[in-house]
Order: sequence, then C-alpha cells, then structure tokens
Amino acid sequence: MTTAITPPNSSRRTLLLLAALFILPFVIGSGLFWLDWRPGKFGNHGELLQPPRVLPASGLYHADGRPLPTPELLGKWLLVLPVKGSCNTTCRSNLQGMLQVHVALNKEQNRLQRVIIVSDVSDSANDPPMLELQRLFPGLLVAAVQAGVAAEAWHGALNGRGQDVFIVDPLGNVMMRYADPADMRGVLKDLERLLKYSWIR
Repeated sequence: MTTAITPPNSSRRTLLLLAALFILPFVIGSGLFWLDWRPGKFGNHGELLQPPRVLPASGLYHADGRPLPTPELLGKWLLVLPVKGSCNTTCRSNLQGMLQVHVALNKEQNRLQRVIIVSDVSDSANDPPMLELQRLFPGLLVAAVQAGVAAEAWHGALNGRGQDVFIVDPLGNVMMRYADPADMRGVLKDLERLLKYSWIR
C-alpha cells in the first residue's frame, strides 16, 4: 500500500493562498482608511445636516397666541414644516403627507410630533387659518414665530429652500432635511430606522 506524497510546491502555494486570504481584508481596509474613502451614497433618504443645528430656546407661539416654550417640543422626534406666510396648496399637500407618515408608524406614533411653524403672519394670535390647520390635520402642532430676532433664529435653524421638511431629534437637534418636494416615502423609511435604533425613548 502506497501513500500519496504532496509535492512541496503545492503545499507552499496553499499556505500562501490562505495567508493572502487572511491578510488581504486588512490591507484593503487600511488602504481605504488612509485614503479617506467614503461611500458615494448613504442609507438615508434625506440630507444629513452636519453638524446638527439646535432649535432656538424661545420665540414660538401657539395658534391662540399663548407662548410656546421650546422645551415643550422636546422629548419626541419632530417632523417640522416651516412656512413663510399663509399655508398654500403645496403646504397643505406636505401636511397631508406628514400625517400619512405619522399614521404609518403604527405603534411608534406616540414618539413623533408633527409641527408647522408659520412666520411672517400678520396676526399670529387667534389666527383663523392657523386654527383651521389644526382641525384639518389632527395631531398637528401649529406654531407661529413673529418677525424680529426670534424669527431670524428660527429661520437659521430651519434654513431650507422652498418648503423643505425637517427631522428634529428629541434633544432639539435639527438633523435631517428633505428638499421640496419632499419624498414622504423616504421620510417614513428614515424615521422607521431612527426610531428603531434610537436609545431615546
């Protein structure tokens, strides 16, 4: 009975192949790190704001004219639509889309608050159009910011083009923006991911 003998060159090739398979991922990873390579597309659908902007500490009012301190907004994820002047057809379409996103969150609905912030209004106190929005879109928080320093601060935090939609985390950091017209399906997917992995409950 004879025993097959493996040629030395074959054993050496096998050993070198195994070593290459083990070392190659580290070489590639180190190269990508030192070259500062980044993926061309991230998993989110909105624009990630870096660094996040912080909501101003004050300046908002309820639709009936009562002050709305910013701390009252904290503790939940916010889906915010800032609007200058009256809420036109596009604005109401966005609010309808935001409502659908909120409903689609199912059991996580209580972790989100929808907000519209109206600026450049003639009279924020007891403003009939603003009160009407609350009736048309249940659960919507309607707020106003009056002209002046407060308005500039809020415009800076929620700086967009047209009627962009923003996601604000429960600590008051404006972290994502969706360009007008916002893709509400993308907003929903991002919110589902954020709510799933967020340590803030």
